[in-house]
Parts: sequence; C-alpha cells; structure tokens
Amino acid sequence: MTASLTRNNFRFFGVDLAAVVPYLRDGWAEALQWPVFSWLTPDDAVRVIHADGSESTRRGASANRIDGAVDARFTALALAEDSLLRRSLLLPSLSNNEVQQAASLDAHAASPFAEQDLLWGFVADRSDRERVRVDIALTSRKLVDEQLAAQRKKLEGLAPEIWADGARPIVMPGYGESSRSAQAHKTRRLLLLLLALAAIQVVALAITPPLQSRQLAIEATSKFDDLQRKVQPQTRMRDEIAKLGEQARLLTTAGQDRHDVVALLDEITRRLPDDAVLSRLEISGSTVRLSGQADNAAQLLQTLGANSAFRDVRAPGGIARAQAGGKESFTIEFNLGAGPKSS
Repeated sequence: MTASLTRNNFRFFGVDLAAVVPYLRDGWAEALQWPVFSWLTPDDAVRVIHADGSESTRRGASANRIDGAVDARFTALALAEDSLLRRSLLLPSLSNNEVQQAASLDAHAASPFAEQDLLWGFVADRSDRERVRVDIALTSRKLVDEQLAAQRKKLEGLAPEIWADGARPIVMPGYGESSRSAQAHKTRRLLLLLLALAAIQVVALAITPPLQSRQLAIEATSKFDDLQRKVQPQTRMRDEIAKLGEQARLLTTAGQDRHDVVALLDEITRRLPDDAVLSRLEISGSTVRLSGQADNAAQLLQTLGANSAFRDVRAPGGIARAQAGGKESFTIEFNLGAGPKSS
C-alpha cells in the first residue's frame, strides 16, 4: 500500500514522472551514438592482446586499428573464439533499457553455463531505424580466468577489459572497462564545459555592444541631467532678463504711442470751424475718431487733411445732412503722425 502511494505521488495528469528521468537518460545515451555527437566521446587508444599472443592497437572498443607506435592508456584481452557462444537478435526499435532486457533474457535462456559462472555482453546496431540488431556473446568466468592467467606476463599486473573480438567487439562487463568509461565521461564533461564556455563567450560578444550602447546612453543622460542642474540658475537668470527685455520693449512702445491729449484737443479745436460741434472724441493708440455736426463737413475733412500732423484722414461713415437745423453729421478718422506728442 505504501509503495503504491509513493508511486502515485510521481504521477501528474496521468504521466508517470518517475519514468521521465530514465527516458531522458536513454535518449541522451542514444543521441551520443549519433555521428553528429560522436566527437563528444573520443575513442581512446586501447592495446588489445589476442589469444594467440599477438597485439594490436584499436580506437576504443572498435575494429579500427591504429598503425604505428601509440601510447595506449588502456588494455583489453580478446577472448579465444572457441571459448565464446555468439547469438544475434533482430528486435523492433526499442529503448536501450528494453534492448538490454531482451538481450539478458536471451543470454540466460541460451546459456549452457551455470548462472553464477555466466558472463555475457552485447552490442546493438541501430543503423536501421525500424529495427535493432543485437549481437550477444556468452562465455564462462572460469574460461576468462584461464586466459587471463595465460597472458599474465603481457598484462604486467594490469586489470584489462575483456572483449569478444570481431567486426564490433563486445565488451564483457565487470572487468577493466570501467576505467575507460570513466575517462570517456570525464572527457565528455570537459568538452561540454568548453562548449558551454564558448557559447557563453558568443552570447557575451553578441550582447556586449547593446550593453555598451545602453551604458553610454545612461551616462550621457546622467551628464545631461547634471549639466541641467548646474545651469539652472543661469537659465532662470536668462529667462528673467528676457522678461525684463520684453517689458522694456512694451514700455518703449507705449511711450512712443502715448500722445499729449491736451495738445491734441487744442490742435483739433483750432482746426474746427465755429459752426462745428463735436459730440464724440475717441483716441485709440494713434487713431483718432471724431463725431459731430458742421455746416460744411466736407470742408472740415479737407481742413484736417491739410494738417501734416494728421495722416490718412477719411470719413468712414460718409456725410449726411440732419433734418433738424440743416447741419451735416460727420464721422472723421485719422492717424496721428509727427503731430502733437508729449515731449
């Protein structure tokens, strides 16, 4: 009951999470066998001692020989062919774990040796995507011990790997293959680390210019803000000076446009005939508007126009004769020129 509850804790939406890690591990192990990732597991040189006493140097657990003198770090003993029982299986495309289980069942079913004396290994060929060819080699541990004793001098006290040699050597587990496997894992981790460092450098090179530009922009903004704070008093002073200048200009303009009303009235009074009567006088800046009545408004218009102090003399509303009294109503406008101004 407890085991069932524990296992159920690893299920999420019907997916057995406990099976995810083995699945990923098998997938990674299978990917490492692809040619594109083969460089992650370089083959170390292996010195192979054959049953007849001859020797060869191979690239890892393969049939590829290395010619010339090579310092091999690992040693393997190739078993005599008459001490081996070989079998082959053709399986559907299974995972590595499933292939190993199938090979184990076949090896134990076909073994003529005692259970505790059985030694077996296998290699899987996945060149066909639909099927997996499994080659199995079986032997007796006693026969292996006899061959190790026969090659004791050449082994020089080393713990060799045990191979069933062939086109694809089969490594028998439980002997010296762990050293080469550990070295392969170490090399793979080192290569992955170097690859990660290279990727980090590439990413760093890619993002460095934008980061530098951003930093320069931040520094420029900061300097601009500092400069604005420093020149803020000068800016306020400049604005105040500009305001004072505008006020002075307005005062100067007002002074230029200001006319002496008394002198203006005196000039107009002297120009008006005795029969003229003013009912309205408006002064707007340099424009003067007169409204009133006179016996001869046209003559008054000419009289005012003859004065050099009055410019653009006109009657915008025309001249009309009033019904009562017989006088003419007028509205006359003119602009003040260099006439009567205050000194």
